[in-house]
Amino acid sequence: MEDTLARAVLTFCLDGADALMYATIKGAQGAVEALQLIIESKPGASGCDAATRKLEGVFLTGLSRWGRKPGNRALQVFRRSLDGWHARLDCLPSLDWHGLEDWFTMDGSQWIIGPQDGAWPAQLEDLSTHKDWAAPLCLWGVGSMAALTSCPSPVAVVGSRGVTDYGRTVAREVALRAAADGHLIVSGGAMGADAAAHWGALDALRQRGLDAAGRTVAVFAGGLNHIGPSSNLRLFEAIRANGGALVSEMCPNTIPEARRFLLRNRIIAALASTVVVAQARLRSGALNTAGWGNDLNRVVLAVPGDITVPHNAGCNRLIAQSESIILTRTSGIGEFCHAPHEPQALYEVTSETTSFSTGCARTGGICADSDASKSAEHVITPSQQALIAAIRSCNRQHIRATPDALLAAVGKTAPETSGQKPMAGIGQVMADIGTLEARGLLRYDGAATLIRHTDMTGGAH
Repeated sequence: MEDTLARAVLTFCLDGADALMYATIKGAQGAVEALQLIIESKPGASGCDAATRKLEGVFLTGLSRWGRKPGNRALQVFRRSLDGWHARLDCLPSLDWHGLEDWFTMDGSQWIIGPQDGAWPAQLEDLSTHKDWAAPLCLWGVGSMAALTSCPSPVAVVGSRGVTDYGRTVAREVALRAAADGHLIVSGGAMGADAAAHWGALDALRQRGLDAAGRTVAVFAGGLNHIGPSSNLRLFEAIRANGGALVSEMCPNTIPEARRFLLRNRIIAALASTVVVAQARLRSGALNTAGWGNDLNRVVLAVPGDITVPHNAGCNRLIAQSESIILTRTSGIGEFCHAPHEPQALYEVTSETTSFSTGCARTGGICADSDASKSAEHVITPSQQALIAAIRSCNRQHIRATPDALLAAVGKTAPETSGQKPMAGIGQVMADIGTLEARGLLRYDGAATLIRHTDMTGGAH
C-alpha cells in the first residue's frame, strides 16, 4: 500500500519517535504528500523554495489540527529537523521510493503496516493525545500481523531483566492465566520478566490449543534484524511459530540503542489495556512502562514483594505512591481484564485454503512471505513431519518422547521427501508439539504420544 510504504520512508528519515513528523503528516493529505514535499524541498531540487514554503504551511496546519500551538519557535525547530530529514534521504538507495518495497521489507522477510491497514492496533493513536511523543508512523513485523488485533484489550506483562525466581514465576503465571482467557500478551522480548511472560503465554497455547488461547507479541527497540538477546532466540522462534509476532517501529538495520528502549516502552503500554509490573528495581525500565500506562489511562498493576529485597523496590514504590493497583494473587488478573474470549480474526478463509491470516488480502499492508502466512491448517510442515518421525523413532526404541529426546532424534529422522531441512531447536519442537496437540494428532503430558495416524504428506485419518 502506497501510504504504508511512504510512512516507512518517513520513519527512515527520523531518529526515533518524532512529533514534528507526525504533525507534518497530519497537516498534509497523508504520508504520500508529506514525503513528496520533503523530497521536493531538498536544497538544489527544482522548485525547492516553493516546496519548502508549502511544507512549512503544512506543518503549522498539522500542529493546529493536533491541538498544539503553532508559532515561530516551532517553525525554527521544524526547519532544523527538516535539514536532518534531507540528510537521511541521501542515505536511501534511490529517491524513487515506490521501488523500495523490497529494501524496506528486507526482500520480503518482514511486513509493514500503517494506520490505514486493518491489522493496525487502533489504541496506538492514544499516544498522540497524551504525550508530545507521537504514535509510530508504521510498524515492521515478522510472524502473524493478525495477532495485533486478536484481542480488543491486550495485557502487558513487564519487569526487570534481573528478576528473581519470584518475579519470573509471577510473570509467567500471570501471562499464562491471561492468555488462557484468550487475551493477547504484550512484552518486550528481554531476559527476565519479559521472557517469562512470553513463555507463559506459550504455555497457555500448549494447554488450551491454538483456537482458544491468546497469542503473544514482543516489541523491540531496534530493527527486527537486530532482535535480541541471543539467549532468547528460541523464544522468538516459538512466538512466530505459534501465531504471535515480533514488531518494531524502527526500520531494518536500526541499532537498539539504550534510549530507544524507553520509546519502545510507550508502544507496549499503548497496545495494552492492562499493564502488569511483575517485579522491578527502582531504576527498572518497567517503571517507565508503568508511567506510560498511567499517562494513557491504562490499568496498572504491580506485584508486591519482600521489602528487604531490592528487586521488589520499584513495584513496592508504585503501590505506596498510588501509581498502581496491588495484585495480590496471580489468579486475580482476571478481575482487571475484559471477559474471556477466543482470539479474534486469527484465521482467514479463502477460496483456496484455510490459513493463518497475515492481513495481506484484507488490509493492504506490505507483507512478507512468512511461514505463518503460508501454512494451512490441514498441512503438515517439514518440521512437524520431522517431529512425528522422531516420536515414532522414540517409540520403536522404547524411549520416552520428551522434548529433549525429540530434539536429539529430530535431525536423524527428518523425512527425505520433505525437500526442506527442518529447523532443529527446542523452541520449534515445543511449538510443533503445541500445534499438533491442538489439532488432535498427539497428546502431550511431559512426553509426546501420537493418538492419530498421520502420513508424511499431511493427511490424517
